Amino acid sequence: MAVLPMHHHDSKQLPYTCRQLFDLVADIESYPAFLPGWSRTRILHSDAARLDVEQQLQVGPIPLRFHSTAQLEDCRRILITSYNAPFGDLTIDWRFTPLAENHCELSVEIALVLTGGLLKRPLSRLLAHQGNELLRLFEQRARSLYPVS
Repeated sequence: MAVLPMHHHDSKQLPYTCRQLFDLVADIESYPAFLPGWSRTRILHSDAARLDVEQQLQVGPIPLRFHSTAQLEDCRRILITSYNAPFGDLTIDWRFTPLAENHCELSVEIALVLTGGLLKRPLSRLLAHQGNELLRLFEQRARSLYPVS
């Protein structure tokens, strides 16, 4: 079975607290409101350190549903993983580093392997675009939720 590996890393210093950014990233159920391609998310189980999530991507007319787990390390890290189709392996590693004056460095590292199938190429294009735009999209969402004076 052919696989398509992808890797992306980005970071940015933002004028928000790590608490604000952590809460924003952990609010997975809001992703469809601001992440293109995300059509649905639902928390299946949650506790203070973990979220089990069902998510759905829309690739053209085709919905792709998958399950993921988010490990939460309060205000420091969110590690999202998925091992079921359409991913052979998906890891999204969010890091939150406090800076002076209520600023935070937000970094994200994405590693994924798409397994074979008809949707491998269109899904890889969608996710590659999302990877390159991800921090900008989260920054826009933060700006709408937490106006900076």
